[in-house]
Amino acid sequence: MAALRTTRRLLRAVRSFYANRQRDALLRDCDPRMLKDIGLRWERGKLVPLDPERFALGKPETAEASATVLEAGERSTEFCPRCGAPLA
Repeated sequence: MAALRTTRRLLRAVRSFYANRQRDALLRDCDPRMLKDIGLRWERGKLVPLDPERFALGKPETAEASATVLEAGERSTEFCPRCGAPLA
């Protein structure tokens, strides 16, 4: 059973690798303005989202949750929205 599970995971990983590779090849010809419209950008040869905080785990997604964070006096962002680098 473990070998079957490992084989399925390997096939799923190979399938997703080639699907992502095909997606990146299709988007490589797009100009930066078009990529910005859909929320993506090229960084060091990889396709990354414009707002990495939006996809971070454990971050509040709703306006109500972010309002409570702002009321508590904490910083609303801990990472740069452009490059994703941690802020000092």
